[in-house]
Amino acid sequence: MRRHLIAPLSLVAGLVTVATAGPALADTTDLVLPVVSALGGDPDDAGYLEFHATSDTAIDPDSLTAQLTLRVSGDRPVTTVTGFTLVSGTAEDGTWRSSDRMALGTHGVYDTTLDLADADGDHPAHLGQGVVRYEDLPVFSDTALDRTTVDFEHRTVTATGKVSTFDPATGATTAGWTESEVYLTGTRGSGTYEVGAEVQADGSYRVTAPVRSYVYVYAVQQDDQTVNTDPVLVTRTISPTRVVFDKAAGTAVYGSSYTVGGTAQYLSPTTNTWTPLTAGDPDTEVLLTGPNGNHAYELGSGGRFSETLGTVTGDTSWTAVVGGFGFLQQGSAQASLHALSRSVLTWTDHTFTGAGAIRVKGRLGASAGSLPSGRVQLQQSTDGRTGWKTVATVTPDATGAFDAWHTLRPATGYLRLYYPGSANATSTTTGVLHLTRAVTRITGFNASPEPVRKGRTLTVTGILQRQNGSTWTGVSGQHVTIRFRAAGAATGTRMATVTTGKGGRFTVTFTAKQDGTWSAAYTATGSYLDTTSVGDYVDVR
Repeated sequence: MRRHLIAPLSLVAGLVTVATAGPALADTTDLVLPVVSALGGDPDDAGYLEFHATSDTAIDPDSLTAQLTLRVSGDRPVTTVTGFTLVSGTAEDGTWRSSDRMALGTHGVYDTTLDLADADGDHPAHLGQGVVRYEDLPVFSDTALDRTTVDFEHRTVTATGKVSTFDPATGATTAGWTESEVYLTGTRGSGTYEVGAEVQADGSYRVTAPVRSYVYVYAVQQDDQTVNTDPVLVTRTISPTRVVFDKAAGTAVYGSSYTVGGTAQYLSPTTNTWTPLTAGDPDTEVLLTGPNGNHAYELGSGGRFSETLGTVTGDTSWTAVVGGFGFLQQGSAQASLHALSRSVLTWTDHTFTGAGAIRVKGRLGASAGSLPSGRVQLQQSTDGRTGWKTVATVTPDATGAFDAWHTLRPATGYLRLYYPGSANATSTTTGVLHLTRAVTRITGFNASPEPVRKGRTLTVTGILQRQNGSTWTGVSGQHVTIRFRAAGAATGTRMATVTTGKGGRFTVTFTAKQDGTWSAAYTATGSYLDTTSVGDYVDVR
């Protein structure tokens, strides 16, 4: 719809300021010739002609003659109007009005000229000139608005009332408006917003439009001039907004993707609660600034928004901004992402000795990101699936390498290396190592007789066994070393090696020579672990 010039009521009625060739003198006593100003239709009733005139002597009423020419193509009807009455001021400086309603034959716009003379017989140097809008005029009454305060949840105003048509030819006012439509207008954004409504037969109307500051109802005349109601100020309530990220601080592994999202909300002026902003509303998009650049997103259902970072390459952050125009204050929030190194743990050597010691050698590194920090744990489990228990820890060097030995008690079950992660790296484990060597023991060890005479025979006996669940079983065919440490000596000497027989039993004899402690040791091979017997001291006399 075209936008119309909003004209004051007085201008629409037809009264205009007259331009004269000569200057308007402040001191009327210096006037030599009469001066005509403000020639046009009566602001209250365009059916009458009105003007203002000044002169050094009284204006002669009988000299007043106006010529009105209709603005049409072809023949231009001319009407002469005489007979005027002084309605205000004096005859030397006053306002005059035609005594009778003008009988103009056609509705329209008339160019008007006026001649007169004062008591001295002087005429104006330039005839008075003006315009008369001799047209139907809308007259508004009973105008009412359903609200004078608008907010995010109530953005429209509905105006009701009646409009009548005033005919300057007859001075009669009839219900309804000859143009059949009126408009509600008000500011919206940087311009105006207009909505039209049909006028009912009785002159009533109802029209609704979105507005932000003030509204009025107006009607358009045929020449695009308008008449409107008085503007009504409409107060705009601005609602606070906020952005709530799903995670204000998140973590993701180098090389992975990450989706940041959240909800845009406003403080409802009706319920005073934080409420998701409306999806699809042009005033509620969110501006997200982050590693992907600056992007404006329309909100989804529930005020939701999101953006995906395809590949995490380091720490980053996002800023989300919503509102700042219309009925919404600007709200913003930030979310950050901390990139975690992708840890890699390798076990390069896990040599296992018969004595139950295991070499813990490997490296803690990263396939992406910086080198992880922290300690690596050696864990043990009976079934390789649950109940993992940390039995030792090692600290990698500056390159991530580590190398240490640890003795297991018991030296059975399953092993793995475990890195619990840190604030900058992910957790990780190695594969599981299954320990298959059985625990052994030497039981019933004895050197006899005790005491023994020097030179006599000394017999050493014992039994080699392996653990079999909750029981012990003798092991035959294994080599047991017999050792003797003389009284007062710091170290012992291997005396003999004996092979175990049935049930793991072994027996060997020696010639008693001196006091000392006898013991037996088993150095494991294959599926067994090392073991050493308790010592048995023998007194030689």
